[in-house]
Amino acid sequence: MDPLKNELSYFNAHREEWLLHYQGKVVLIKDNELSGVYDSEMEAYQEGVKKFGNVPFLIRRVFKNDTIEAIPALNLGIIRASL
Repeated sequence: MDPLKNELSYFNAHREEWLLHYQGKVVLIKDNELSGVYDSEMEAYQEGVKKFGNVPFLIRRVFKNDTIEAIPALNLGIIRASL
């Protein structure tokens, strides 16, 4: 089960609304609630840890379309990452 499935659904449901007010900003979402809007991911992360502790919460930058990060060395198997 994806621990952030509900938070991601909440983000997608509100994305259009938030584009009007928070485009380019970073939102912090926990338990289907907008918990804050920040200028950077680091600010959102620090506030999330302060508010909720060491539990999953969603941090997303508000853009019209999702960006896809490509890491060629990872894709080619030159480096490995395991979670």
